[in-house]
Amino acid sequence: PPPVRRRAAAIIDLIAVFPEMYPVRRSGLMKGYRYFVVMGYLFYYSTSSAEVRLTAILPGCMQQA
Repeated sequence: PPPVRRRAAAIIDLIAVFPEMYPVRRSGLMKGYRYFVVMGYLFYYSTSSAEVRLTAILPGCMQQA
């Protein structure tokens, strides 16, 4: 949805400057990836010196990360 897209784009712009601002998943399939939540969608990402790579966008939030 457009509101989710706009908010996620703003967060991704911040991640490009501050890549470690969100927590790292400690267990499960996405272990080692950082994540953030926007309006009920869970975004997993990784960073390198040159890019922010979205790995997954999942509807619904996990109970525990």
